[in-house]
Amino acid sequence: MAVSRRTILCALAAPLFVTRPAEGAERLGRLVAAYPHHLARLDGQVVVWTDGTRMETGAGRPERPFEVMLRDATLTDQMRQAYPAGPPAGPPGRNHSPGRIRSTAFFVKMYGDCRRGGADRRHRTVTWMPQTRPQPLPVTTENDVATRLERVIAELERLPDRLKAYLVPSSGTFNCRTVADTGLLSMHAYAAAIDINVARSDYWSWARERGDIPYRNRIPFEIAEVFEAQRFIWGGKWYHYDTMHFEYRPELIGGA
Repeated sequence: MAVSRRTILCALAAPLFVTRPAEGAERLGRLVAAYPHHLARLDGQVVVWTDGTRMETGAGRPERPFEVMLRDATLTDQMRQAYPAGPPAGPPGRNHSPGRIRSTAFFVKMYGDCRRGGADRRHRTVTWMPQTRPQPLPVTTENDVATRLERVIAELERLPDRLKAYLVPSSGTFNCRTVADTGLLSMHAYAAAIDINVARSDYWSWARERGDIPYRNRIPFEIAEVFEAQRFIWGGKWYHYDTMHFEYRPELIGGA
């Protein structure tokens, strides 16, 4: 049977993710529960903030390809990809980068807009690896991120010395910058992310090959495991891998 060019183009443009309504509502419920200091409840297809602000979730809208969501994410899009906590089962599937799809409006409201001086007033200094190689870093106090990172640091200092070279020096926390391939604010712009030693890390954009991205990682999972316990996700589990990168994303990873 002959297939028209229009049919082929429609198939290529088909959404990459399918979410049932009940599943979507459950994921949005997890989003609200993850940020109790900021979010009050889910009211139908709207998230209600504790200050009364109502934010559309995008629930019920047609699903879109990954590249579209990456640059224009709704809250529903933000929750589409599940983060796989625990030891990696293998390289991530194509475009499976849970956490990269982010609603900029959501995080700007929560953490402040660094472009307008609305973020750094919420920072405090955390000392990275004080027993190994002390380094002061600014971290947001929103959602107790600074305190959680200090718990991470205490556990990392207990790891064997052979792992410390992956951690120091840190490549930084707060940086009012955008992500190179999207032009949207990085989680570093909210001081809710940290990069460990860049010299021991790998980043997808450094790969010379294009098309399917060949996965690379040198960071031992023992390090990522400590971060995950405090609800930081690891860029080493992304198809668009960023193995130095950890960011606080409790809506995507379980825990207390």
